[in-house]
Amino acid sequence: MAVYPILYGGMRATADLLTSMLPLHAAKAALTSRASTTTISPDPDLQLAVEANAEYFLHFFFRISGNAAADMDIQFTTPAGCTGSYGVTGRLAGSSAGDGDVRTSTRISYNVETQFSTPSTAAAQVSHGAGRLITAANAGIFSVDWAQTVSNATGSVFEADSWMELRRIA
Repeated sequence: MAVYPILYGGMRATADLLTSMLPLHAAKAALTSRASTTTISPDPDLQLAVEANAEYFLHFFFRISGNAAADMDIQFTTPAGCTGSYGVTGRLAGSSAGDGDVRTSTRISYNVETQFSTPSTAAAQVSHGAGRLITAANAGIFSVDWAQTVSNATGSVFEADSWMELRRIA
């Protein structure tokens, strides 16, 4: 099992060493709404800087809402050369009814747009998941990018209290 950082007997507990043990966390304090656009772009709040040649465990919780006709495309975007995947459990794309909708659990590669359902402007839907991210020679920004699946004048919304966390494991 990978362990990060590696601690050796007699090592000094410096601020940098202790800081490297903390998870990276990004959360939305306020909602972000996007209307009439199908071009994904980074969420202003859900972005984290990752190191080169590292391995991370991803955990996330998203609250999304919007017009059922629009839905939402979401993509985790990584620095060049990253590998790994994540699993997400959430409402099937295209669902439009309330709590009776079927939920799905899907394995998804990074840098791939995936459609999430937004069946209500009145009640946020929840998607959550976990994954493993392995960076290559490039450090950079790991972000949640999104837009409407179908352009609609009613905004698709990434709600406050959505968050993601990366914990370095190697």
